[in-house]
Amino acid sequence: MLSTKKPYLIIPKFIEQPTWGGTEILKLKNWEGKLFLKDKKIGQSYELFGSSKLLLTITDSADERFIPEFGFADKPGIVQAYFPYKNSDFATISTVISGSPEKWLGKKISDTFGKMPLLNKINQAYGNSFQLHIKPDMAKNGRWQPKAESWYYFEDGLATCGIKEDCDIEKYKSTCQDIEKKMKQLSEKVRTSKTTINGARMEAEAYIKGKNPWQFVKMYDIKRDTLLDLSAGGIHHSWEENKQKYPKGNFLYEIQQDVMDPVCTIRSFDQGKFKDDGTIRSINILDYFRYLDTDPEHNDIRTLLRAPQGKRLLTTKNYSMDICRVDGEFTDSTNGSFVHLFAREGRATVKAQEGSVTLTRGHSCFLPAEVNDFSLVSLQNTKVVILKTFIDV
Repeated sequence: MLSTKKPYLIIPKFIEQPTWGGTEILKLKNWEGKLFLKDKKIGQSYELFGSSKLLLTITDSADERFIPEFGFADKPGIVQAYFPYKNSDFATISTVISGSPEKWLGKKISDTFGKMPLLNKINQAYGNSFQLHIKPDMAKNGRWQPKAESWYYFEDGLATCGIKEDCDIEKYKSTCQDIEKKMKQLSEKVRTSKTTINGARMEAEAYIKGKNPWQFVKMYDIKRDTLLDLSAGGIHHSWEENKQKYPKGNFLYEIQQDVMDPVCTIRSFDQGKFKDDGTIRSINILDYFRYLDTDPEHNDIRTLLRAPQGKRLLTTKNYSMDICRVDGEFTDSTNGSFVHLFAREGRATVKAQEGSVTLTRGHSCFLPAEVNDFSLVSLQNTKVVILKTFIDV
């Protein structure tokens, strides 16, 4: 039986996003030079979710960190594992918690969810779709499920958030519908070889520029270390791109409920993107406008910004996050909840009753709720900054 009183390193899962990924996630993890990742545009790194793999034992040591699970966004069933430790074992979170979920997750969390309820990930994204999630009190509508999410920016970026006070909703809707109609026409032309994919992209770009859907929404330059909380739902949001001003795109840490996009993400405009075969992503314009919150107060970004309160960065009913700055030794407790630690900066040892791990920049570890007290010890005189995610119980 696995110990529930020790930390476990997490093997991250990379998602390749050819249309909007990059190399910043690999740089953060110091894996940019890995041969098998050469020329890969990584859009996301899943740091915590139900299928996260925990490193259980290392029987043959190596002066190298573990290598990630690698997923393909367009073929989610294909998974390859790269692992430099011989005879090492790992298991998914969902597997290990099945025998005693209250010890791994915490009793209240186990009783409420019965599984890992969160998805923590790193994103590097350029233009992303105009979208929103429904509010929790609208969950009985049948099709859509709510999904709380919050963003913590690692670098300056660009996003739209909320609609403008003078937004003409009907004009905004018809603009999205006109763009969708044009995109479907161009997609059909590509698939029937009446135009090339590059020709379709150029025509779409010109058409969308003329329609200018951005005229209806608020655009913001987002500063490094800003935390935006979209967990209330109903608010328009998107990641935007200006590669001259923000060459890294939107490079950020995202905490959210683990709900699949097809049942929670309602899109009205997909930035004119085609896959290489000319197909386009399905969007739901009518539902987007059905669930869009038009209250000016709610569409004010100041209602979504979260300022640090001591070490606490964020508190919601679905998850909370602290920032731990370690100089020497830092002690803490799980307080009845599982804990996820992500090393934003530096290198530290994570110690608990029955074991310890070394956590390095860009990597994560998982502490079962039964760990109770644990400590972080900075190594090699490095500046250590840890993001700690948990659920207040």
